[in-house]
Amino acid sequence: MTDAMRAQHHNAHPERLDVMVEPGITLSGLIARVEAARERPMRIIELPELGQEDGALCGLWLATDAEDIVLHAPSESALHREQFILHELAHMILLHDQDDKVYTPRNLLPDIDEATVVKALARDDINDDFEIAAEALADEMAAVIREGRGFSRFGAVFG
Repeated sequence: MTDAMRAQHHNAHPERLDVMVEPGITLSGLIARVEAARERPMRIIELPELGQEDGALCGLWLATDAEDIVLHAPSESALHREQFILHELAHMILLHDQDDKVYTPRNLLPDIDEATVVKALARDDINDDFEIAAEALADEMAAVIREGRGFSRFGAVFG
């Protein structure tokens, strides 16, 4: 994250994880930084049940006492998959698990004991302030990651 981006986000979100996102960082490098800042491991799992219906969830973050779990819908596009993951990482960086407006979608996670999942971040309102903030930060992080890869504007749009 550039100094200007950091200052802008700090002013808008004074309480957030201190995770640097600078040119040259990779998705795996960013994941490692979020894991370190949250002091817990993270698992990222493609879940075919996500995204099967129009308007279905594309991603879901489960915060447990022991680990963070990011579930995402399948995608043939590596850039699209990356955006799903970045969106959930943005929720973590923005400390959205500290909000009480979270739920556990029982139909997606019937085999997980409800006591195990401390918080599940999956909102069905894409116009929710949390979703807008997470998507904006995910877009900024994606731009920095792709800049480091030397993606052209054409490649950023069309993969």
